[in-house]
Amino acid sequence: MSINRAVLALGAVAVVGVGTVGFSVQHAHSKGKPVPSVSVVSGSTWKQIAPPADSCYNGGDALTTAQQKTCAAAITAQLTKGDIPTLQVNNANVTFGIDVGKDVAGKQWFARSSSSAPVSPTKKQYAGPLTVSSLMVADSTTGTTPTTAPVLVVAGTGATNAPVYGEWLFEIAVKS
Repeated sequence: MSINRAVLALGAVAVVGVGTVGFSVQHAHSKGKPVPSVSVVSGSTWKQIAPPADSCYNGGDALTTAQQKTCAAAITAQLTKGDIPTLQVNNANVTFGIDVGKDVAGKQWFARSSSSAPVSPTKKQYAGPLTVSSLMVADSTTGTTPTTAPVLVVAGTGATNAPVYGEWLFEIAVKS
């Protein structure tokens, strides 16, 4: 009889498992395509970055004008609050790289910061090594060099009036 109980128990586990997988697949499908993340890496440290708001990615389709405005407001809010995903590096003399998924690379992408454009439009999934020091440009009026630099990754060509497919914001911070 103990063998029959074991068989029944395994059967019950299988039924529950199939039901759970079925629900999970249906639930995931109802949420649409997964949102690609961008990874930034320096040495053995890496950070995975999601878009700052739902409006910053549209399932691989071009963002509408309204979505772009909402996304820009979300990015501005992150910058204002200082609530930005951050990759900590040891000093400004190290390098970093940016890795995007196939979906993003297929649309073309670029990266920019307030002081430079570390990645020109490309269809490659990985850009690097990029220099942290190129992001940390001294302020011409005060002469001080920042220890943080926000970087915006944009899926699109960057051409005037060209579609934008997504935006991701992160920050590189030099440890004090």
